[in-house]
Amino acid sequence: MKELINRLRAARFFQWKKAGPLLCIFFPFVLAVFAELGQSQSLAELVDFASGRFSVFLFSCLLVNIVYWSLSLLIRRMWISTAVTGVLFMTISVVEFYKYAMTGSHFQFGDLAMVTGVADVTKFARITFNPLIFVLILLTLLYIFAVWLTGCRLKGAFWKRCSACALMAGMTAIFLMVPAFFAPVCSVFGIDNSITYNSYGEAERFKNNKLITNFAVSINQSVATAVTEPEEYSEEVIEEILDNAEEDVLPAGVNTGTAAAERPNVIFIMSESYADFRRIVPNLKNGDEIYAGLDAVAAESRSGTSVVPTFGNGTVKTEFELMFGLPVKSLGDAGIPHKLLKSGVEQDTFANMYKDAGYNTTYIHPFRSTFYDREDVYSEYGFDRMIFEDNFTVETHNFRNYIDDETAFRQAQEVMESTDGPDYIHITTMQNHQPFIDGVGEEVDNYFAGIQFSNEALREWTEQLKNWEEPVILVFTGDHFPFFSPECDFYNEIGITVENCSKLYEKTWLVWNNYGADTSALPGSEKFSTFYLPHFVYTMAGFQNPFVDVMLESYEEEPLYSMSVNPTTTSELLDLLTYDRTIGENYSEIDGRKFNFND
Repeated sequence: MKELINRLRAARFFQWKKAGPLLCIFFPFVLAVFAELGQSQSLAELVDFASGRFSVFLFSCLLVNIVYWSLSLLIRRMWISTAVTGVLFMTISVVEFYKYAMTGSHFQFGDLAMVTGVADVTKFARITFNPLIFVLILLTLLYIFAVWLTGCRLKGAFWKRCSACALMAGMTAIFLMVPAFFAPVCSVFGIDNSITYNSYGEAERFKNNKLITNFAVSINQSVATAVTEPEEYSEEVIEEILDNAEEDVLPAGVNTGTAAAERPNVIFIMSESYADFRRIVPNLKNGDEIYAGLDAVAAESRSGTSVVPTFGNGTVKTEFELMFGLPVKSLGDAGIPHKLLKSGVEQDTFANMYKDAGYNTTYIHPFRSTFYDREDVYSEYGFDRMIFEDNFTVETHNFRNYIDDETAFRQAQEVMESTDGPDYIHITTMQNHQPFIDGVGEEVDNYFAGIQFSNEALREWTEQLKNWEEPVILVFTGDHFPFFSPECDFYNEIGITVENCSKLYEKTWLVWNNYGADTSALPGSEKFSTFYLPHFVYTMAGFQNPFVDVMLESYEEEPLYSMSVNPTTTSELLDLLTYDRTIGENYSEIDGRKFNFND
């Protein structure tokens, strides 16, 4: 090997003094092409983009150059900076390719928060060998090797190189991260810096910017949408909001005098990727058969439509709204809301509210405890017990890749049987998580097979609960509509576009009970944001406190507060309460003075 290397170095090209500088000068441009080609998988598409939106492509090349030469000024050895930059941008390209194939959403700066969960993502990712990506990575490695053979180094005193690096990197960081500076840059280069509120709008922006520039835009918008302390935020303002809560805000018919012995078990089922497609495909093939189980339970329930904060992925966004009763919109539509929480403190969740009322509290999720760092984060949510895939105490059955819903329901039943007093249980199912491709049936058919199985499991469990001696309130809803692979054209076939994709954020919810409780006071035909649902159920269970009172007042004024429906509207009240109960000082935390269970 050493002899081969010496031979290569002795070759005329590598003996040429300008070989190293030329390779280094051209590398950022070559790398930009490789990165864009890797994610697009189409040379013709890349040529069209580079020619049709040349200024944007030039901006992408400029960014790669800045990263490359900043590193080079610090490291001096050009092959090392070539290797680091090459690995960085090819990794971004590969992640974008597989992320889009898996979720239908593009790689953005905020996704870096998921780095610790990469191993869990591979459980359901369709990572297949891609010849073009393999070739591009190989060519990048060969380029790095060629630069190494030249032995090219930058000259100059260390302090001069550091000063130049700081100036270049610092100015770039300022232009990328300060919206006021980035806007003129976008204007000069023709960059699409539009704010997007859904996956379809995001796809349009990505088409205009492509990978590297779009990632830069996401950096800027992450800064622009970062949650800041509201101007009016103070302990006095929060106390005034709670003190002014109307005591008669509860809808007529809700009983707030439930005795402790009669308090119902409260079970939330957030069903993975569950969607009733009949709301957007009225004549869905076999629709009545697929959803027969749901219809049977709905006939005995109060049901309606709520708006969730995500589509295709981002389960924790809907989970956050159901657990905290607060809008993700007030947190800048954060992709992982719980990343913004203060660690090491008990969170103001409904689990803690039920726990303070004497409930046993349990979280059930038939998947890995490390995914989204749930075990660490949710341990501060007030759950007495968390049951993940390795903690099930009942016999587990799988539906394709995951533990099925019927098993999750049996586990919840076992929890209720093993505890004294009422239970609050939150179930985040996993059965219908993608991928829906199994090499046997068609992707969409496989999805609906899982949905039908979930519906039947739900109906069977409610039939069993009718004979359960304890009162039960069961809440059922989905976290988001499913994402189908890029090869599947189902959403296009049913006419979903950027103009009407808000339909994909509307979910069916139902509230069922086994003891004849009056549910007529719950919303019916009124559409509302999902974060209000736990407040309605809390009052139905017989409880009341100022925070819930205020939120129900807000429902009357602002029933829909979601990026997907009214992205530009603001609610000072909701933003204040959300900030206080997640990032702020928790002035609204229910203590002995404000806690008001009506025993």
